[in-house]
Amino acid sequence: MSIAGKCKILRIFIDEDLKWHHQLLYRAMVEKLLELKIAGATVFKGIEGYGSSTHLHSARILEVTEKLPILIEVVDTPKQIHKALNAVEPMLPAHCLVTVQDIQVLHYHHPEGKHTLTQSLD
Repeated sequence: MSIAGKCKILRIFIDEDLKWHHQLLYRAMVEKLLELKIAGATVFKGIEGYGSSTHLHSARILEVTEKLPILIEVVDTPKQIHKALNAVEPMLPAHCLVTVQDIQVLHYHHPEGKHTLTQSLD
């Protein structure tokens, strides 16, 4: 698979303790995306944040929490991002944020030796 040029980035913001069929939700989503052969997905754990609940989630040393913010970023072609969104939509909790943005992929390296050379900025 090779992606280059105009692509999309899907971002899903959730809490880290959410589950999907007895599995962490973010892991279940990433496994689903991998199964669909989406070009790439990365999970980031936030150290502090809040969302629509306006409840502050924090990783401060003196506070114990399992509800830190999680961001799942997914990059691929518009067609593949649409496919990814359809696949994870049934898994989305009531309180989450999902965004999609147009991006330009400048470089992508595939482990099978296929890679996209760095593109120039338009």
